[in-house]
Amino acid sequence: MPAELTFGELRRANKRRLPLFKNRKGEPAHSKPDGSDWCLAQWSNAVCGELGEAANIIKKIERGDMTLDEARTDLAMELADAATYLDLLAFRAGIELDEAVRVKFNAVSSRVGCEVRL
Repeated sequence: MPAELTFGELRRANKRRLPLFKNRKGEPAHSKPDGSDWCLAQWSNAVCGELGEAANIIKKIERGDMTLDEARTDLAMELADAATYLDLLAFRAGIELDEAVRVKFNAVSSRVGCEVRL
């Protein structure tokens, strides 16, 4: 079984792939190798777009078009796309997502009186 993925591993892979990423026409997706040609709003829209695709699958599950078991793989792929774009958004904003998640998770645990911490 492969080791668990870390935020750091995802960030390193995202940074390596950004300058190599091509659009569906086979052209470079970004004019700057670090993705700085997209503003934060564009990276945010990419995250929201993927979450919208996940929400559409969930809508279809809820209305009975398919079961969760039937849709699980497609839903997982959309959530994975959202996580990837979320890391890229954090990267472009100068945020280390692993540390931000740790701090926020622990703050919420403290606020709600839960001993679970990262």
